[in-house]
Amino acid sequence: ERVQNILRQLDAEPSGCTALASAPVSNERSIHGGTVVARALFGAGVRYVFALAGGHISPILVACKQEGIRVIDVRDEVSAVFAADATSRLTGIPGVAVVTAGPGLTNTITAVKNAQMAESPLIVMAGATAMILKGRGSLQDIDQEALMLPHCKRIELVKSVDRIWPAISDAFCNAQSDTPGPVFMEFTLEVLYPRSMMEKQIVGEQKPSPLSFTPSGIRAKLTDMYLRRHINSVYGDGSMLTKSEDKVFKSKVYRIKAVPSLVSAGIKAIQNAKRPLIVVGSQAVRKGETEDVIRALEALGAPVFLSGMARGLLGSHHPLLMRHQRTASIGASDCVFLVGVAIDFRLNYGKQLNRDAFLAMVNYNAEALERNVDIRARQLSVLTDPSLYLIAVGSALQKQNLAGPVCQRVEWIRECRARDEKRERGIQQMTENSLASGDAMGVHPLYLCSEINKVLEEDSVIVADGGDFVGTASYTVLPRKPLSWLDPGAFGTLGVGGGMALAAKLARPKSEVWLLYGDGSSAYSLAEIDTCVRHGLPIIAVIGNDAAWMQILREQVPMLGDEVACTLKPGTRYDTVAEGYGGKGILITKPSEVKEALLQAKQIAKQGTPVVVNCLLTKSKFREGSISI
Repeated sequence: ERVQNILRQLDAEPSGCTALASAPVSNERSIHGGTVVARALFGAGVRYVFALAGGHISPILVACKQEGIRVIDVRDEVSAVFAADATSRLTGIPGVAVVTAGPGLTNTITAVKNAQMAESPLIVMAGATAMILKGRGSLQDIDQEALMLPHCKRIELVKSVDRIWPAISDAFCNAQSDTPGPVFMEFTLEVLYPRSMMEKQIVGEQKPSPLSFTPSGIRAKLTDMYLRRHINSVYGDGSMLTKSEDKVFKSKVYRIKAVPSLVSAGIKAIQNAKRPLIVVGSQAVRKGETEDVIRALEALGAPVFLSGMARGLLGSHHPLLMRHQRTASIGASDCVFLVGVAIDFRLNYGKQLNRDAFLAMVNYNAEALERNVDIRARQLSVLTDPSLYLIAVGSALQKQNLAGPVCQRVEWIRECRARDEKRERGIQQMTENSLASGDAMGVHPLYLCSEINKVLEEDSVIVADGGDFVGTASYTVLPRKPLSWLDPGAFGTLGVGGGMALAAKLARPKSEVWLLYGDGSSAYSLAEIDTCVRHGLPIIAVIGNDAAWMQILREQVPMLGDEVACTLKPGTRYDTVAEGYGGKGILITKPSEVKEALLQAKQIAKQGTPVVVNCLLTKSKFREGSISI
């Protein structure tokens, strides 16, 4: 009887039970959760998102277009994340990739992991099945939180319209703060689609049924109550849908500032050294801060090696910039500063470093500061943002009027320069020797890279995606300015090229974007030429075609005596593939064709069409001894 009395009251739905009633729905059909997402992104400074269409995310994409955000739809979700990564690096605003549920999200994993290891701040947004259908066999329903958790700084599961704006604000803050990295956001169908539509699908079109005291009637009534309460919890009173238009986006970024005593300790260590050397990595390069970082390095007056995104920081011919024989110079140094550089395989886990030298590390990743400390101890370990640290160093030197110590180290700088120039002469000699056989079929990779370097413009952006050919280019194709070199980073990922290049052209529309592909790596993202054609992004892609996974072949054959799985079809016409996608293709078969082909490619790009230059290469011994494991 008590239960029946409660049910009668519920069936009457008096004014005190408004939580069970449907909230008013806006007559403006276009306003929905996707609209709030788009408005928040626009408020954060996002002007384009990268996506591949899917029903779970359609409201976001449609709303982005309506709110003035370009939707760049790519051919593979992994390219969307690589593009978001490049956007973050070049613009200083986290890039955004929007992908559909299930396989759309699993396709992004390599790029998300790459961003995590490269410490790139970006946002991955994915749709998901309705909350009430999770775990019931709904289309493309998986545990996306468990999938993404190992690879992301933070997971945001957005379960109501009211949470969209603050969740996006939190995501932008977390992605950029302390050690930057990717943030994953999940939006269920109820959160994104219009309320009226989801009510029809979840609750049904009929009004609440009259109370029936049969078991099935009670079950139906309780189910209806539960579903209506669920809808109300997702949409609330609907105010966020209308208020979001006037809402101001706020997201504070927290960076680890330099402690003055540790700044002084670093300055003292370098000033007391006779042969100091500085290695600068990606962490030290941030948009808007590079000029101050350059001044700090000049004030310190020590030879500088650049790696990763830091390439180009000092231009191509700065007097303190060294590009070759880093291992030898590090070994001869009595004070090594690793600024935003980890001790890993690239420094032979610390074994390259002179054991008697003073070693200082500046890094915003606490784990990186401790990595391989058992192999090589540090005399100074600073947990701080490397860019802020160098800026603080420059400021302190200026205040103390201690700048200009280059004169104290002329001989040391000359010694490093002599090693650098000797190696450069050797490379030039190898390049000239490659032409000794005349205009034979095939182009030596050193000659191709030297000709690319000659035609680069001052504001060109270089995207590196490959193994052996790109390894050659890293020594010979010189970025001219800060933030003009993009590569995957520590993960050594192939396939970054298409996504990163199209994003670079969006970020720098007036600059030439050169995508340097190995022939093996090109197949991962060559389809993005179609994306470039559709969206008017005229990049220049150069494929070094040696018909092999050459970096692997170099080690596999001498060590194991077999080239299995290391060879590709000679003469593959990647240029024809580009034309099939609507771009232009150029084939180079011999050295005499290189210069004209590159100039032709530049002209085609200036006219608004993406172009692929397919250059057939000869074999080269330039990178013998390079590592692939």
